[in-house]
Amino acid sequence: MKKYSLIIITFIILHSFHTNAQMLGSLTLPGLGGGTNANAATYAGDGVVVGGVFLFSSKLNAAVAVVAWNTGAQFLGGKYSLAIAQPRLMDGEFNNGFFPVTAMTPIQLSWDFNSFKLQGGYSFLYGQELPLNAHILTVKGTQYLADNKYSLNASAIYEYRKAKGNTERVFGDAFAIEANISRHFSKGKTIGVFGYYNSNVTPEYIGGKEVFNENSAVSGIGLDANIMLWEKLIINGKFVYDLTANEATNANKFVMSLYYKI
Repeated sequence: MKKYSLIIITFIILHSFHTNAQMLGSLTLPGLGGGTNANAATYAGDGVVVGGVFLFSSKLNAAVAVVAWNTGAQFLGGKYSLAIAQPRLMDGEFNNGFFPVTAMTPIQLSWDFNSFKLQGGYSFLYGQELPLNAHILTVKGTQYLADNKYSLNASAIYEYRKAKGNTERVFGDAFAIEANISRHFSKGKTIGVFGYYNSNVTPEYIGGKEVFNENSAVSGIGLDANIMLWEKLIINGKFVYDLTANEATNANKFVMSLYYKI
């Protein structure tokens, strides 16, 4: 019963809940797993990157293990990389942990156009203890300005979800956007501000009945800082001020990401 309750509160916090009907925002909240800078890891050199992402809030805590491989191979003029991530979610007291999904990115392409970087990828979310799978398309872009002292960054995520097994429920699709501006200093140090918004773009159907909950949208603004501790170790920290109107989902967050290049 405790695990079931945590699954429900996970949906509440990350997405939405409304009396007798639930609508999910994106399962991949932007702004939480590192910078939007499209070339942050891809152009750091070929090889394997391992990392962890840790989210802290009063309602939900999470830890995510990440492995990415910058293959060095070229496809359609872009650098090819792939990754896998495994999150574990816990309640606000770090209890009742479970593994909701496994995120696999079999293809990610990054193009370097001097001061402009572009990245696109496809990911598959396999629902472990959530009753759905998802296909995700992601596009990121970075424009450097003033001799690379500043950068404008943006990302967009479209998420198609499909319920697992025999069910009368059809999950709606989700769309998420994020943008930030960063100031770059020497030795890999950056500081920036960002904002994000995500919500469903198509309704759910439960038992053939259309459900659309305006409270499904989540949004926030925050501060982002990045430090290269040494050549192969990078730490990223974020404070997220939640602007979500629904009190059931509103929770300010602190996120720390740590990456090591093998």
